[in-house]
Amino acid sequence: MNVLSTERRARACRAIALGLLALALGEGCQSFSGTTFVGTTAASFLRNIRESRDPNVRYQSYAQLASPNCYDGEDQKIQAARTLAAALDAGREPIATRAVICRTLGALGKPEAREALIRALDDHDPVIRAEACRALGKVGKPDDALVLARIMVADHEKDCNIAAIEGIAALKPTDPRITIALVEGMEARDPAIRAACLKALRALSGKDLGLDVENWRKYARELAEKADSKPR
Repeated sequence: MNVLSTERRARACRAIALGLLALALGEGCQSFSGTTFVGTTAASFLRNIRESRDPNVRYQSYAQLASPNCYDGEDQKIQAARTLAAALDAGREPIATRAVICRTLGALGKPEAREALIRALDDHDPVIRAEACRALGKVGKPDDALVLARIMVADHEKDCNIAAIEGIAALKPTDPRITIALVEGMEARDPAIRAACLKALRALSGKDLGLDVENWRKYARELAEKADSKPR
């Protein structure tokens, strides 16, 4: 009896394993078919965004538009940036999809996305705000660093604070007020924020003044004095 029970259990385990394997293979085929349906060119991705009712197809299409190899030229990239900016403004896509829209807009690096990304900084969801901060760092103007500095200081979500700091570093502003804000950030309670501010200061200054806040504070004061001494 024990031998038969053991054999039955073994057969049952094999059957379950084969069933799971078949299911996995089936899902893999569906995924492959889904990818084929989405397409390989920017034209097909943009068509999916306009016409598909499947949120997964639209999500994949938004994500694939980040690839520079799918475009025929710069005009098509501008068209994609405008389409994605409009979708971001509309706010009808799920959170994960709007987040990937922000990432793709950052990857495209087109100024047509700037205004929509600035508006997304006030989104109620912190995931969107964080992705918008990073993307704005890639498509914005140096003056937008002041907007990101507000997020860095006032947002209650740490991920948004850090994303804003990363965006500031990418914009490479020369405004000494930004440098002063980053120096103040080096004294934040959260070590991740302190580290992000230090990394941004090194990127903006091209210097490494170490971990001592006073060294960076002195540097910020010198920048401010130079700015004040310039004729207006």
